[in-house]
Amino acid sequence: MWKKIMTDPNMRANIIKEMLKTPEKYFIHQFNQSIVFASQRTKEYIGFKDPESNLKINNSMLINIFLMTYIDRSIQCKLTESISCTKMTEEQAILLGIDWVWAVQDASSKNPKVQIAVQVIHMENKENQLMEKRFQLTESMKLARQESINKTHPEKISDFCSSIGKDCYGLFLFFGRKDDLKSIWGILSNDFHTHLGYGQAVDDAFLLDCIEKAKTFVTPGRMLELILQNEGMPESSQPICVKFTQ
Repeated sequence: MWKKIMTDPNMRANIIKEMLKTPEKYFIHQFNQSIVFASQRTKEYIGFKDPESNLKINNSMLINIFLMTYIDRSIQCKLTESISCTKMTEEQAILLGIDWVWAVQDASSKNPKVQIAVQVIHMENKENQLMEKRFQLTESMKLARQESINKTHPEKISDFCSSIGKDCYGLFLFFGRKDDLKSIWGILSNDFHTHLGYGQAVDDAFLLDCIEKAKTFVTPGRMLELILQNEGMPESSQPICVKFTQ
């Protein structure tokens, strides 16, 4: 058998290909496990009602719970060597409509080969819509804000991904929905900007409609696998719907 492998170039090529895939399969699995763990932890706090009204769980707290749990787990799994996670500042979140960015690093150059820009939408809380009114903007931020004053947060993240290119995906992360307040769902695409070009609104109603019409949901790991393989994501494809909680 070994002699056949050594003399058959096709078999050698397939074995080498599978060996190269092994590290990728490992970090995809670890990524999936870390996100599912963070999602389940966050689920415990979504819709939390303090009987004494001393603690109010808002959008920022949920984001921090999710990220700190994910980051802690990803460090344990040594996932940070393959995938970085960058939380945006409040200023960046306002201007770009992004809460954090996952970037899959190229092993040789350490440059991002795929990025996922994430925007959280908490269905029970509109804090992110009020943030800009409370936040004290600098003069430069006021000018930047003026340029996109008529854009929604979904439109901002669509513009950001479009400016980076097809290797940047927008992920809208819903913390709850009207018929399932404690589950976490995701809508992912690198082509949201096309909808804007056709005059379609990219807003909560559009995104929720994608979830309600979806026939299948993938895991976070499968989502990453599809991106890296560049499968199932042709320009004309519908957004991928992801189920984050079990």
